[in-house]
Amino acid sequence: MTSEASAKRVLITGTTSGLGLALLEHYAKNGAQVIGVNRRRVAEIESRYPSVRFECVDVRSAEDVAELVRRLAASGQLPEVFILNAGINRVDNDESFRLSPYKEVVDTNLYGVLNFIAPLTQLPALHVRRHVVAIGSLAGYAGNPYGLGYHTSKKALTACFAVWARMYAGTDLVFQQVVLGPLRAGIYTMADKFPAWMVRTRNLFCAPLDGAVRAVSRFVLTRKQKLVYPWPAFPLYVAIGLAQRLIPGFFQGRKTLDGKTRRPGAGQ
Repeated sequence: MTSEASAKRVLITGTTSGLGLALLEHYAKNGAQVIGVNRRRVAEIESRYPSVRFECVDVRSAEDVAELVRRLAASGQLPEVFILNAGINRVDNDESFRLSPYKEVVDTNLYGVLNFIAPLTQLPALHVRRHVVAIGSLAGYAGNPYGLGYHTSKKALTACFAVWARMYAGTDLVFQQVVLGPLRAGIYTMADKFPAWMVRTRNLFCAPLDGAVRAVSRFVLTRKQKLVYPWPAFPLYVAIGLAQRLIPGFFQGRKTLDGKTRRPGAGQ
C-alpha cells in the first residue's frame, strides 16, 4: 500500500491558477512526478515546470478523460494520488436564471470530477492504494444564491464522495474530500457586488494559499475522509446557512445584485 514515503506520482486538474497551480509547484519542487491536466495550454507555466507532464484534456469530456486514464494505466503511469481540483464560478442566477452558465459550472465542477471516477472504478484492483481527492467547498453548506451552479455542484460532489468513501472503504480506492473555505486564490467570488461588511467578514476567515497546500498534501496520504480548511470558517458558513433559512431576506437573493426588486409588479 502507498505510504507517504513512496507516493511519487500525482495528477492534478486545473493547474493554470489558484490552488491547482500552488499544488503543482509544491509537488514538483518536492520531486514528485506530476501530471497537470488543463483544458488549455499555458506556455509560460509549462516552460516554468519542465519536469511536469502537462495533458491538454477538457475534464468535461467523459470520453477524453476515460482515454487519459486508460492510457496512464496501460503505460504503468497511473498516479497514486488524484487531486480533482478544476473548478469555476459564474453569476448564473441574478435577474433571471441562466441555464448556459449554470451548466458550464456543473459540467466543470461536478462532472469534471465524476468523469475520472467512472474509468478509475472500472480498472482492476491493485495492491497500490490510490487516493481520489475532490476539492469541495463550504459553499455547499451556505450557498451564494447568485452562483447557484457553484453551490449545487459542490453540494452534489460532497454527497457523491461520502457515498463512495463508505462503499470502497478498505479497498485500493480511497475517496477523500477537501472542503475549502475562503482562500487567497484566483477563483471568482463576486465580492465586488456585495456589501463591504460582508466582504470584510469573509476576509477575516480567508486563509493563505500556502497553508492550504500544506494541509492538502498532508491529508491526501491518509485514509481520512474529509478535511475542512480553514477550520475556523466552518461555523461561519453553518451560521450563514441557518440565517438563510430563519431570517427573511438574509442573503436569499430577494433582490438582484444591482439592488433591484425581483420581478416588480408580480402579485403577492
